[in-house]
Amino acid sequence: MRSRLWPHADFAELHREVDAFVTAKVTESILSAAFVADDDAERAIGFIELSLRPFSDGCASSPVPHIEGWYVEPEARRQGVGHALIAAAEAWAREGGFTELASDVELYNDASLRAHGACGFDEVERLIKLRKALA
Repeated sequence: MRSRLWPHADFAELHREVDAFVTAKVTESILSAAFVADDDAERAIGFIELSLRPFSDGCASSPVPHIEGWYVEPEARRQGVGHALIAAAEAWAREGGFTELASDVELYNDASLRAHGACGFDEVERLIKLRKALA
């Protein structure tokens, strides 16, 4: 599912990230928590991954739990799976004493922006990031 969320990412790198998290190699993993949603046949139909970032735009607390990835299989969308994953992330964050949950959305991803809004997220700013390669 991670490769469906990030289709242009290197598959081996996606696998290394999960392996570092699952094997508790904390220094190698950016992930702090992950939750998977299963259907009645116990097939994975969605996931959410969180990190703890030193800051996140629009947030007042530090560190702040940040949603690094949130995905629900197309056939399972609009059935409460996404909300359930967000609820699991919120519960994990509250249990850790955190008061905010952050996320971001690519400017062109209107579906994700709507899904975040449906789960109670407020847009705090828009940003276009730039890069210049130095020879």
